[in-house]
Formats: sequence, structure tokens, C-alpha cells
Amino acid sequence: MTATFFARPMEPDDLDSLGSWLLDLDDLALFDRSLTVTPGRTAIREMWESELAGGRTPTACWFTVVTNERAPVAVGGLSSVKYAHGDAMLAMFVSKPARGKGLGLHFGSLLLDIAFDRLRLRRLTTFFRSDNERTERLVMHLGFRDEGRMREAWFAKGRAFDAVVVGVLRDEWYANRLALQAKIGCDQRIKLGAVEEHTP
Repeated sequence: MTATFFARPMEPDDLDSLGSWLLDLDDLALFDRSLTVTPGRTAIREMWESELAGGRTPTACWFTVVTNERAPVAVGGLSSVKYAHGDAMLAMFVSKPARGKGLGLHFGSLLLDIAFDRLRLRRLTTFFRSDNERTERLVMHLGFRDEGRMREAWFAKGRAFDAVVVGVLRDEWYANRLALQAKIGCDQRIKLGAVEEHTP
């Protein structure tokens, strides 16, 4: 049976879910190198306010993935969008219970399609902590290539890790997309838009 998820624009109410996911400091330290302590709900709202505000030329677009019952399971998007140069940063966070089931791969594919098909960007960059094997596998499946390391740039667990920088070009994604879609199968799908937009 195919599990259907929905990726809709992120809303301020989603920050409560995100705040509860970030309560695990070890998990937080695996995905964010700027936060050294778990932020409170008010701090999270303040940090994200400008990101969600948009504007005439938004420099970020964020999405929340929800189940059919509207329960959030992941957030992600494109930040630091530079239209003149055609590039942006990719970021994703999948809640712990939803990990290991292929959701990140489906969500990442959707975000790459948005970046290259809709926003007409030329490249995406992301980075991860050198011991984060799950993220490394995910970005390599999505066609990202190793572009370098920031040595000892990520402090966690009382020690310094390298930050691995990876990037993917539009042509690389287009060359990889069909093969990846065939490989990941159709046991899950993510529809762009709110649940109610897809109800018959």
C-alpha cells in the first residue's frame, strides 16, 4: 500500500512541532551546528519569523510534510536563495519516528524538483557533520557531490567534527532523477499542497 504525505508551505503553527523535535540535544547537534543548547519555543519562533515572512522576493521557501491526518513529520526547504547566481542551500529535518523509511529521499527529491523546475536555480549546496552517515547516504542518492570539508568546524559531544560540503547542479539532478525515481519505488509519495487540496 502506498503511503501518501503532503508537503505544504510551512506555517508558524508548525514551529511547535519543530520545537518538540529539537528537545533532543544530541539529535539537534547532528543537524544544526549553530545551536549549542536546545532553544525554547519562544526562541524558535523568533528565529523562524523572518524566514516565514517572505516578502516581494523571498530568499527562502520552507515546507512541512504532513500525514493524511495533518500530523507534521518533516520540515525542509531552500534557504539563502540567490536568484542572480541561481543557487540556494538545501535543509531538511525528518522527525525521529519517520526516519529510515525513505521519507527523506522522497522529500529531498521534491525539494530538488522545486529548486530546479520551479525556481530555475542552477545549483544547490548543503553540508553535514562528518559522522552523520544517514545524511551522507541521502545526499549521495540525490546526486550531490563532495565539494570539500571545513575541518573541525562542527563541535558536538565534546569534540570537533569536520563539516562536509556537498553540491548538486541542475544538469546532474536531471541526469539522475529518473533512475532515482525507479530505484526508490512507489511505496510512498509526497504531494505538493495541503491535504484538503487533494481531497476528492
